[in-house]
Amino acid sequence: MVIGLFIVVAISGILLLLSRIKVVCSVTLNPNLQTLYLAVYVYRIRLLERSIDLSEADTDQEQSFQEVLSLLHKSSRNFIQKIRNFYEVATLVLERLRFHSLSWHTEVGTGKAHTTGMVTGGIWSVQGTVIGLLSAKSHLDCKPSIEVTPFFNQKRIDSKFDCMFSIRIGQAIYALLKIIRKLPAKREAVI
Repeated sequence: MVIGLFIVVAISGILLLLSRIKVVCSVTLNPNLQTLYLAVYVYRIRLLERSIDLSEADTDQEQSFQEVLSLLHKSSRNFIQKIRNFYEVATLVLERLRFHSLSWHTEVGTGKAHTTGMVTGGIWSVQGTVIGLLSAKSHLDCKPSIEVTPFFNQKRIDSKFDCMFSIRIGQAIYALLKIIRKLPAKREAVI
């Protein structure tokens, strides 16, 4: 009886560790709406569904288009520096991810044709670099959809990033344990 119960628990544990978690992620960035949508599924059962507002609390102040672009430039520089610092951790997680769908659509315009062309080229290079990194470090089961639409006579910036990826629960636990080991420990204990 006890041996049978142990075998059932062991088989259930192994099946759980080998099962996949699917994550659906969507990021929408435009002047009116900045949201992150996440949904987590196991065996097609939705465990979590969240929509997170990424906009700042005080949106009553008006910013010029150049200020928005400079803020985007500063945040992207900080993001790249953080990725450099945690390169091993990012590689460790990305090696275990399997992408099932991936699309990134951006609409941009500065109001002037020559600057819109330069910004469009810059956005293409960033998107190509990110997709190249994802295809080199993880498993892409789909053809990525990348689109940059220039609006030469308008001032606007809209971006939408959608993806669906999966990871085995056992691999996620293993990666989490490796990440915890690599993070710097706090020097002082708080009692």
